[in-house]
Amino acid sequence: MLNKRTITSAILGSVLLISALAANASVMLGGTRVVLNEKDRQASIPLKNTGASPYVVQTWIDAGEGKNKVPLLVTPPLSRLDPGAENILRIVRISGDLPSDRETVFWLNVKEIPEKSDQVNVLQVAVRTRIKIFYRPAGLTGKPDEARSLVTLAVVPGQDGKGAALRVSNPSAYNLTFTGFKINGNKEQTKAGMVLPFSSSDFPLTSISTPQVLDVSYTTINDYGGETPEVVAKVAVGAASAAQPAAPVAAAASVEPAGK
Repeated sequence: MLNKRTITSAILGSVLLISALAANASVMLGGTRVVLNEKDRQASIPLKNTGASPYVVQTWIDAGEGKNKVPLLVTPPLSRLDPGAENILRIVRISGDLPSDRETVFWLNVKEIPEKSDQVNVLQVAVRTRIKIFYRPAGLTGKPDEARSLVTLAVVPGQDGKGAALRVSNPSAYNLTFTGFKINGNKEQTKAGMVLPFSSSDFPLTSISTPQVLDVSYTTINDYGGETPEVVAKVAVGAASAAQPAAPVAAAASVEPAGK
């Protein structure tokens, strides 16, 4: 008879195995984001089966988990991809009114489903990859590669008045995805993320316990999935400070993990 410890160990082992499988997707996309320009009407991204087994590939677009009614379409929605085979996903705007003064972000979902195995007691896991789609209207103010320098920063009280947070305000028409922040030269252990156009987000600071003047630097992700040169600013408590590009450096070759 199985005891509680045995069952718990089995469940934990399954979770770890699934996590390992999810981290090693076989169907790879040719980028970490897609920019759909209004003037182009459609965009495309390649995918390839780098594994040793065939997969059924299911694709769809949403505006966030559970928000499946969107004005974009991806084709093919369902296909088979043999080992080493490649395909092209095409993304088209089909209907709907979207803001003309800012980017709108959607999500491209790619699920790889293994074919049914003839072997007994084989765990098969469907792995899903998510990347961002940025719908970019024509005639937006400014350029996407300049938006990161328009950011204003402020140190504010943290959630419920506890600790401190970095308030990041994005006055541009473009979505900005931050890869991380350095506080006084040290990497901050806070989860960076995306700040929508004409909006602000607060990022909790773990390295300080009370709001104070800080030297802050950050990097963002560009249209090609690369990391931009560093931007620096001296940030006051409660007062917005404009960021300034650091001395020119070579852009990093790293790319954003899927879903960022």
